[in-house]
Amino acid sequence: MWTPCPRYCLALQWAAGVACPPMKKTPLHTSISRSQSVRGASDTLCKRLAEEYPAQFARWLFGAGGKVRVEKTELSREPIRADSVIFSLDERETLHAEFQTSVKSKIPMPLRLLDYYVGLKRQNPDRRVRQAVVILKPANDEIPDRYEDEMTIHRYGVVKLWEQDPGPLLAHEGLLPLATLCRAESSEKLLGHVAERINHIKDRKRRRETLNWSRVMAGLRYDKHLITGILKESDMLEESVIYQDIFRKGKKRGVQEGIQQGIQQGIQQGIQQGIQQGIAQGIQQGVRQGARKGVQQGAEQEARKVAMRQLERRFGKLSQTTQREIRRLDVGRLEALCDALLDFKSKDDLTRWLKGA
Repeated sequence: MWTPCPRYCLALQWAAGVACPPMKKTPLHTSISRSQSVRGASDTLCKRLAEEYPAQFARWLFGAGGKVRVEKTELSREPIRADSVIFSLDERETLHAEFQTSVKSKIPMPLRLLDYYVGLKRQNPDRRVRQAVVILKPANDEIPDRYEDEMTIHRYGVVKLWEQDPGPLLAHEGLLPLATLCRAESSEKLLGHVAERINHIKDRKRRRETLNWSRVMAGLRYDKHLITGILKESDMLEESVIYQDIFRKGKKRGVQEGIQQGIQQGIQQGIQQGIQQGIAQGIQQGVRQGARKGVQQGAEQEARKVAMRQLERRFGKLSQTTQREIRRLDVGRLEALCDALLDFKSKDDLTRWLKGA
């Protein structure tokens, strides 16, 4: 019997005419481990996207359609491991997709695909098995589409993402991050199309996640300044530090507190300088000072709240020491922190940033 390794792969199964049972989904924002590089994160992201949008990936890679039922299945075995997704179509066909940033690996890719094929066949001998490897980044080395030796030939499909028409991917929300790596006459135009499609996603959480992951994928090809210049978080990430939004929220709260504080300060100061002149001048000056102070405090509170929420979504509960350091930051540094955290790979990056702040 074929023994699977502890690392699971997904099996996505079509059941014609049968409603899909509910499944507990793993949030996309938890998909990248702290020690992974950008390349490893991209491979893992593709797998998570396929889990989140199985029908879209199966239709794109294999032309498969129908209702999708997701099953957790362990299919890989030591020492051959990869980020893969297994689609089971109508109980008659198995579709195996693998996502790779580079064709280089300890176990040659053709041998790994053959090993998967044999394992899937042993598990379900009567099913047809089709395989496709999606290569995310152009490679100087030749990309093989088969395993071949003197006795065996095993073929599989190869999808070179940089040669693909972005149109079909732009049509589906789950494929938008991969569309950033498709064929493009103009990189600015392609990223602009992706940004436009993301901006039309109504659900705020999905819009934010899709933008984040599109920026991660685009980082395999494009310069960071180009990415942030077109995939602008200030336009599309409602929970990023958009200073004007934070200032507006802080001002609303600060003005209310400032008026009350200003009246009290103005009255006290006015009594000392003279009842008539002091009250008028004190209230006016006190309201102005209190409102300004209240606006600043309100903006800092909103910025701090956003920064803490973004960091805890990325890295989990923060230590008391880290929370105290973040509370000491002013509005400007909090805004810089929220801009920088998208590039953090681990809590160590956050610690180093706070020391430099």
